[in-house]
Amino acid sequence: MKHLKRALAGLAVLALLAGCGNDKTPNPMAAAVGAVAKTGMAQLKGKKAGAAPAAQAASPQDLRAELARAGQPVLLVSSKALGQTGFLTVSDSKGGVLTWATPDGATFSQRDGVLIQTRGLGFDLMSAQVPSVAQLRQVGTPYQRVYFFLGPDDQGTRRTYDCVTSMAGNESIEVLGHTHATTHITESCTRSSGGGKLTNEFWIEGPMIRQSRQWVSGGLGHIDFARVID
Repeated sequence: MKHLKRALAGLAVLALLAGCGNDKTPNPMAAAVGAVAKTGMAQLKGKKAGAAPAAQAASPQDLRAELARAGQPVLLVSSKALGQTGFLTVSDSKGGVLTWATPDGATFSQRDGVLIQTRGLGFDLMSAQVPSVAQLRQVGTPYQRVYFFLGPDDQGTRRTYDCVTSMAGNESIEVLGHTHATTHITESCTRSSGGGKLTNEFWIEGPMIRQSRQWVSGGLGHIDFARVID
């Protein structure tokens, strides 16, 4: 996906980075991002007149290797609305739901890779009834999504959408230097009342969602997710 490739190009200015250790334990993800930031700065300095040759930027494969040293799942998240991209680790796992967290407490909860809740983003999705991966694969079979939001007056709002998926085809995608054979599914939803449409995209690899572009709320729009380390 082009949007994720652009996100990877901007890793030197990450604003979302989940801590996967404590003050006494080295953080492999922080080290990886720090290496990218340093080489990025070196390249910028190297372009100035009279500057020494800059160090070569870390490759996606090298960055993946650094992330893998954490020994835990890693999710790459990118939000155009927030202007932020970063690596997250799991803060909680319960009943098939993984919650991914940032250092400042913002969270993204997913059930089998499908977003069901966010917190700490400002325009949060309070909860959602969402399709399973199996339902997403049932192209042409209608189902409903239900979103719950909290308005400025602290009153809950419910939005129901009638949805159906279509097959975009089999695609080979690259996630941080690693190639994955996936099935690209597009989900189209129309609000049951009041008007409004939304779309989501999923790149499914076997039983899991490897990469996705999912709508969160009116204030945040879509957020991109990519599972880097399983």
